[in-house]
Amino acid sequence: MSLLTERKSLRCMIVPIVLALLVGCSGENTDDLNLYVNEIKSRKPVTIVPLPKPVIYEAYDYQSDSQRDPFKEAFKQGKVASKQGNLGKGGPDLSRARGYLEGFPLDGLSFHGSIQLGDGLWGLVKTPDGALVRVKTGDYLGQDYGKVASIGEGGIELRELISDGLGGWERRDVTLAHSE
Repeated sequence: MSLLTERKSLRCMIVPIVLALLVGCSGENTDDLNLYVNEIKSRKPVTIVPLPKPVIYEAYDYQSDSQRDPFKEAFKQGKVASKQGNLGKGGPDLSRARGYLEGFPLDGLSFHGSIQLGDGLWGLVKTPDGALVRVKTGDYLGQDYGKVASIGEGGIELRELISDGLGGWERRDVTLAHSE
């Protein structure tokens, strides 16, 4: 069979197929389509819920005179001691038995006042489990080796020792303020 006869036979097969498709697309029996369109048009319009209003950005004016510089190290007092041989050199006494209040993070403890007993001033600290505990100067609280430096009517001053992540310790002064 030659190439010319193959092309003629291919045309003879394609032409009837195309004509059949065209005839199938034409037609006047579109009643079901018209019914569907009319049904859609007769439906009640749906109300669209409006978009929520965008949140307006409020600029924050950073006043560096009353706050620390966020781009400088948080610890200003410098390194207190290295972790190797820290006993007696400003680091925490790791051989000391830890107290009850050292089992709670400092943000879980709250200062609830002070009382004068004898010649000393005691602070009242409430734990997350609801216990009210008396503390005096020299006691420890929090998980960062926080030692009570002073107790006043407004709160408890602590000196914490924080690991600097480089093998040393840094001191941080913290106040456990009176909670309302």
